[in-house]
Amino acid sequence: MEKSQLGILVEELGTSDYERKLWQKLLQEATSGAEASELRERLREPLLELLKELGEGSFGTKLQLVSKKLKEFPTVDILPLVLELCGELRQEKEQALQEFQQMLSELATPVIRIWTDVLLVPLVGGLDSDRAQGMVERLLERASSTRAKVVIVDVSGVPMIDTAAGGFLIEMFSAVKLLGADVILTGLKPEVAHTLVKLGIDFQMVVIARDLEDALRRAIAMLEEEKRQQQKIARVWGGGFLGEGEESDEV
Repeated sequence: MEKSQLGILVEELGTSDYERKLWQKLLQEATSGAEASELRERLREPLLELLKELGEGSFGTKLQLVSKKLKEFPTVDILPLVLELCGELRQEKEQALQEFQQMLSELATPVIRIWTDVLLVPLVGGLDSDRAQGMVERLLERASSTRAKVVIVDVSGVPMIDTAAGGFLIEMFSAVKLLGADVILTGLKPEVAHTLVKLGIDFQMVVIARDLEDALRRAIAMLEEEKRQQQKIARVWGGGFLGEGEESDEV
């Protein structure tokens, strides 16, 4: 094909300067007479960029047009490469979608440090089993890394909790306790409370607060009480033993 004819085909294929540039590079490389192995590497970049730019459907339609108008275009030889690149792009899209969904999940259920040694988990919207499991994993990781002493779980924004999600919450409370932190549960609606009771939650392992303000007040009180207990133990260990030759003043 004459260069002028190649240029006409490029103009027909491209709807932007960037797309025309890619088509021109692809067509020139495809008709360069290079060996199959070398041609594959030359065509990989323009093919990949065209697939990203046009999408598989539009690219396939235009590739059919190229095959009709450019007889020397090696359509059969490059089809395996096109299929391979389509697979790579789909895999990238799926991975990007999974990362995006994970990011949305983390944004929807944040774990916030609101006070020294105090974490807040505000739950908003429906809480299904998948979301509950992800939340539990993030909370336990954060509670462990920050060595939190109190975790406040606010469910005031949750309209309903199914039995599976309620089970995850109960497991979360137990796991947080095993990490050495106390759990304060606030914002309970009657429906949510009914679900937790039906599942057999042990209310001895959680502290129930009326609202978030009450929960924060209780959390600070817990920290102050722990601090007093530590100071008491320190005084006992520091002055509770008699040295050699000393006598107790107690009668």
